Amino acid sequence: MKINLVSGFLGSGKTTAIEHACRELLAAGIRVGVIVNDQGERLVDGEFFESLGIPNRQVTNGCFCCNYNHLDDTIQSLLEAVRPEVIFAEAVGSCTDMVATVMKPLQEYGGDITVTMSVLTDVRVLYMQLRHNTLLFDERVSYIYYKQLEEAGIIVVNKIDLIDGGQLEELRGVMGRRYPDKVILYQDSVAAGGVSQWMAAVGAFPVAGASVGVFSPVGILPSLEIDYGIYGAGEALLAWLDQELVIYDPGERAVEVAVALTRRIDERIRECGYPIGHLKFLVDGKTKISYTVLSEAAAGTGAVDAAAAARMESVALLINARVQAEPEVLSRLVAEVVSEVEIGYRCKILTKKTASFQPGFPRPTYRKE
Repeated sequence: MKINLVSGFLGSGKTTAIEHACRELLAAGIRVGVIVNDQGERLVDGEFFESLGIPNRQVTNGCFCCNYNHLDDTIQSLLEAVRPEVIFAEAVGSCTDMVATVMKPLQEYGGDITVTMSVLTDVRVLYMQLRHNTLLFDERVSYIYYKQLEEAGIIVVNKIDLIDGGQLEELRGVMGRRYPDKVILYQDSVAAGGVSQWMAAVGAFPVAGASVGVFSPVGILPSLEIDYGIYGAGEALLAWLDQELVIYDPGERAVEVAVALTRRIDERIRECGYPIGHLKFLVDGKTKISYTVLSEAAAGTGAVDAAAAARMESVALLINARVQAEPEVLSRLVAEVVSEVEIGYRCKILTKKTASFQPGFPRPTYRKE
């Protein structure tokens, strides 16, 4: 069995890449499983994979490193349920130091498994930070971002369709000089065959013409040198908001209202100047809408627009928001938007459950030098 740890900062496209990888593997007759992870309790990504029929488990209320025993239990649960040949374990986007706290313990205690680690990054964020030295977040939050790249065995530069060819070539040169000892891949995860080179790199399946080798064994990945004081301070600057809403509209526009609400929350956060790690929304348990620090129009897809045209009197909306702000500020901002949309559409929006907090200080279960 292969366990592919997938790290990378909030909004880097990890979930989308894993979704398309699972589709390719399943089409090839390879059994898969997905483990999603977050500091919160109810996760958009877990319910999204469930809606796709992809076997999945969740490690909640803390990162993999601090919840290692829970991670181990979920792996065993997947093994018993579906006997996957490949498991993708997607770490929460604010986590780093994965080699020492997750990869090496899995290799040591996990039995007959192969463990790889990939770090994904949004090509536009990478270009701005490396080429133009533009910090999109506080420097302590950016510290986490750079440490993720530093410890990677494989760096996947994702969403390459979102910059022009000249910028991409420029970035290739910068990355080659900065990370000469790493496997660096460039991909558009949603394109046909877009994840094939990545799957070849981690040994999930062979791909004709693949230019990279198979998995990088744990032994060649050194444990990270990291300052946990800065790391913890960076996480503490991020606000988590998880909210479950139910929208009622007698005119059967409930889905349209839900989509409009997601767009307005994104707009308001940007207007207030708070950097967005990610905003994830799940409409009616199946339609996922995402926004990141640089993607104002992320929800303008055909699938989302088609969903918005559905005629429904009521719909559930799940919100996972990760923003550089104070938790109470983010909660108040979202509550104001909900009230505005409720008045504007003359509908009723009920809040079933809300959790708003900052991540706790990272305290790994294990740390292997």
